[in-house]
Amino acid sequence: MPGAPKSWRILDKVQEHLTLANTFGVLGALLALACLFYFPPAVSIRVLLYAIVYIWTFLRPRMALYLTPFAVAWGSLDALTVAGISLTSADILVLLLFASWLCSHVIRPRMGSNRPQAGPFDRTGYNLPRILSIGLLALLLAMLVSIPTALSFKTSLKEIAKWLEVAILLCLGSQYLRTRQQVWTLVIMCILAGISQAFMGYAQYMFDLGPQSFVRGSGLRIYGTFNQPNPYAGFIDMALLITISLTLLGRNWATRILAGGATILLGAAFVLSQSRGANIALALALVFLCIVGFPRLNVLVRLGVIVLLLLFAAYCANLIPEHYVTPILHKLGLAGISFVNPHDEDFSTAERLAHWIAGINMFLDHPLLGVGIGNYPNAYPRYFITIFANPLGHAHNYYINIAAEAGIFGFAGLFTFLFSIFLTGKRVLHILNKRIRIAKKEVYPTQVRTGAESFEQRRTLYLASLLSNDRALAIGLIASLLAICLHNLFDDLYVHNMTNLFALLIILLTRLPDITLKQ
Repeated sequence: MPGAPKSWRILDKVQEHLTLANTFGVLGALLALACLFYFPPAVSIRVLLYAIVYIWTFLRPRMALYLTPFAVAWGSLDALTVAGISLTSADILVLLLFASWLCSHVIRPRMGSNRPQAGPFDRTGYNLPRILSIGLLALLLAMLVSIPTALSFKTSLKEIAKWLEVAILLCLGSQYLRTRQQVWTLVIMCILAGISQAFMGYAQYMFDLGPQSFVRGSGLRIYGTFNQPNPYAGFIDMALLITISLTLLGRNWATRILAGGATILLGAAFVLSQSRGANIALALALVFLCIVGFPRLNVLVRLGVIVLLLLFAAYCANLIPEHYVTPILHKLGLAGISFVNPHDEDFSTAERLAHWIAGINMFLDHPLLGVGIGNYPNAYPRYFITIFANPLGHAHNYYINIAAEAGIFGFAGLFTFLFSIFLTGKRVLHILNKRIRIAKKEVYPTQVRTGAESFEQRRTLYLASLLSNDRALAIGLIASLLAICLHNLFDDLYVHNMTNLFALLIILLTRLPDITLKQ
């Protein structure tokens, strides 16, 4: 720049050479030197191996999305503590995704090339649906408003950081999924991560690798790397409902056979977890899947609902003898519950109810702002009943939990966010169904039957097949998200970084209408 100050000319020269490869080459060299001089050999090798993975995600930000399902599944085995804060690989991948996105704004992009931009530049603009953005913002604001009432500011920051990761994944992750291949690759990664946890569960069951408290009946309740069977079952359920939907609604046999095999592997692990909350969530999600995926079964489903309501009404009116109902209630742990001296069969139910009562009392005492987001365990000692003095980290019902922690504003923010998710899902299904109908109308049935269809008609049939698989995926994703929401009535699945996997399912759902335009 002629006539410019010398300092400006130096900055222009630096920016010219500040390319992605040069930047990471320098950073990698500095990191290698730091590992050699600062860490002992065993640790330095480990750090370098992780650095390779992390730099890979910097150069290909989409890899952060592909690796997240496995990081959620296995990240708890290699947690790091930095300044008193525990970080897992799932947290670090989100930070790397954010850093890579920042790089796209400060590093000089490749110019003068007709090829698509690579690395951090291989993305679209902000594309999160407006209704979803509003719902996410409402939830985060409600959490922030509750901070002044918190007993522990640090605990509140940890909880908000968890949901900020969700926001980063939703806002930035959706920009890096641009094609059908990328979307389906992420789907496969989610399923494979679930299968990897299923095999670990099989090993735990076969060799009795678990505490005595996890034994129910004649077998061990498997728990994977989640330390508890309930969140483990919730994690398996996320992938299981996707594979069930692809098995039942997939267009071609290859999709159905592969998805069916995955369903068997995931389903067996799900059964061995023996989670009653997960079973209820799965059953209701399957009802949704049948209603949406098989419209002709709607009459049977409605009749089934009517029969169940009539049976419930008959039970309330004492028209059904007790000796028919009592064994079922005992099996479910809903009869003979004692808060003072619970039996082994109903201890978990009594403990769950005690935490519900404590959470409701917290909300009644602090109806507007709650006791502070993330502070349920801190406030619990003032609200526990009878023998259940252990806070367990949450209220065993996320809706009661957030009402207790963030008051009515937190509950409203969560409801707004979840409502926006399913409203987006309804819009996605409407778009896909419309495109499938249009594709089918473009093919003449008589010509298809006689094999005289044109190239354009064969192409339309192929596109209709792809759209049908996309529709099956969309229904499975909505069913999976619904199962999470239902399971949260009995537990808290937003633990062990499963909020990040929750965000990935939402991203996949929102991207489906756009990728159907890119064949």
